[in-house]
Amino acid sequence: MNILEINQELRSQLKMSEQQFRDLKEKFLVSEAPAYCLTNQLQKYKCEEHKGITESVLGEKMQFKEEKLAEKSTQAEELRRYKALVHSQSASQGPSH
Repeated sequence: MNILEINQELRSQLKMSEQQFRDLKEKFLVSEAPAYCLTNQLQKYKCEEHKGITESVLGEKMQFKEEKLAEKSTQAEELRRYKALVHSQSASQGPSH
């Protein structure tokens, strides 16, 4: 397998992974909305017996945002490394004919 074939295979895998991530994110966001709606209702009626649940759900929302930012940073770093690898491999092959 040459560099171009490897590059194409990796790009294909990346696209599939990105689509799977988008699908999972969509499912998560669809399921997340009812949880926050119910949490807001609990807060509205000041249900002290469910205070732990509301704090948990709202805490998860903040944690999700932090994880999302960290994930974007990680993806950007991986993309930089991938581009550097492709560039160095292209340079080592010399000019194409």
